[in-house]
Amino acid sequence: MIYLFIDSSGFGGIESHILQFALLVKQQNRNVEVLFVDHYPGHPLYQRLCANKIKYRFLSDIASSSFFSLLLPSDVVHAHGYKASLISRFYRLRYSFRAISSFHAGEKSSGKLASYEYLNRVTSFLSYNFAVSSRIKRTVPFRCHLLNNFIMQLPVFKMRSKHQVLQVAFVGRLSHEKGIDRYIELSDMLTSCQFHVFGDGDEQSRLINKKNIQWYGAVDAMDEYWSLIDVLVISSRAEGLPMAALEAMAHGVPVIATNVGDLSKLVASDWIVEESDWKNLSILIGKLNAYDNIEWRALSKDSHTRIVDSFSGESRWEQIEKAYQL
Repeated sequence: MIYLFIDSSGFGGIESHILQFALLVKQQNRNVEVLFVDHYPGHPLYQRLCANKIKYRFLSDIASSSFFSLLLPSDVVHAHGYKASLISRFYRLRYSFRAISSFHAGEKSSGKLASYEYLNRVTSFLSYNFAVSSRIKRTVPFRCHLLNNFIMQLPVFKMRSKHQVLQVAFVGRLSHEKGIDRYIELSDMLTSCQFHVFGDGDEQSRLINKKNIQWYGAVDAMDEYWSLIDVLVISSRAEGLPMAALEAMAHGVPVIATNVGDLSKLVASDWIVEESDWKNLSILIGKLNAYDNIEWRALSKDSHTRIVDSFSGESRWEQIEKAYQL
């Protein structure tokens, strides 16, 4: 059995990654179950797992020691995030199972979170490790393998036109690391475009009274919204390889981004700027705004093709199967 282990109270990049991972393992006819540290009522991932007939349970409902003691040497506990990783490594010292950890955090942390992330890294010698970007991989002091994010449920490409008024989107946590302040400044610079924000977080108060920004709050899934958007802007100060970027391009939405994490592996060099030169994102948005429908459709098709060719789940399975030793 493969257990995808996570501590999660909302839906974001890691949760989307977990869903894609579970779908990939299931497609390979392997037994998979998502194990949550705690139960948070109304969590959107529960519904999405049910819809895809993927089992899940909560460690808080059972005695942790009892659960881990019953695992076989062939069982895999693949932890995502510091809390799940630390728990699984602790029990791996006592019981026989395959312990794997994925590192997702690309931003600098502070306070207690920084302490937990430090402990997560210095104990990583107790597990087989993956990182979702080269930059994150370099922060792990023990052996760690790069495993880029991927998409399983690839939508069929649908040719569509660019909107008459360019529709620009930000998708993600409203935080300093994600650069929501930069995105808001871009909206002030480009009043001829319509800006959208999907997400919530500590800096959402910045959006109050911003007439050129339509704020949706956190949404359970972006599938129904991608057709409303012409371009996704990633103005981050730190990243791994964001699932939002993969999902956007899979739906034919071009991405313009700062050069952080492994985004340069995904986004063509014409549409990426150095992180310190983030204001040049306005130039790229203006360039795209000047595109006619033929040019925009070609870019949209190229975005979709990049995901199909290099970021599908099938292209990752050989590496994952080796780690699981199935």
